[in-house]
Amino acid sequence: MIFLYIIDTYNLKSFLSCSKTTLFATLLGFLSLFFLGYLFYEVLAGEYFASHHTMAMNEMMDFKYITLGTLIEAYVLSVLYGKWAAGNYEKNSGFRFGAWVGIFVGFGIGLLMYGTFQLLSLEAILVDSFWNVLFYGITGLIIGLGYKISTPKKATS
Repeated sequence: MIFLYIIDTYNLKSFLSCSKTTLFATLLGFLSLFFLGYLFYEVLAGEYFASHHTMAMNEMMDFKYITLGTLIEAYVLSVLYGKWAAGNYEKNSGFRFGAWVGIFVGFGIGLLMYGTFQLLSLEAILVDSFWNVLFYGITGLIIGLGYKISTPKKATS
């Protein structure tokens, strides 16, 4: 009940977009986040991060939570990109958007986590932070392309 009140009061209906364009961009963003994340964290840098953990980690990944979290990230990024770009889906706008998200996540949240939990060494946090700028930049680019491809073209008179 309170959730519905908040949605109505703060006009969140327009913010929580479920247009075909947003859903298409969400799908593309999900695929990018999921497969690039797997490629980097498991295939390319898995051993590096394993050697920089400061405490024991769970060896078994739970893919239902990874999938759900990735889907939520992709949806939020798609909605935010749609609002941020405001119909101007140029070649580099998606990458710029994603890179800013990567700076926020990688350096902002990464350094906060290091300051509080120290699950990884500072070196690994910095490597992860730079990766996040590229990772979210590429995902933003793909989401931007999704918007550009699926947004109906305006008829010219």
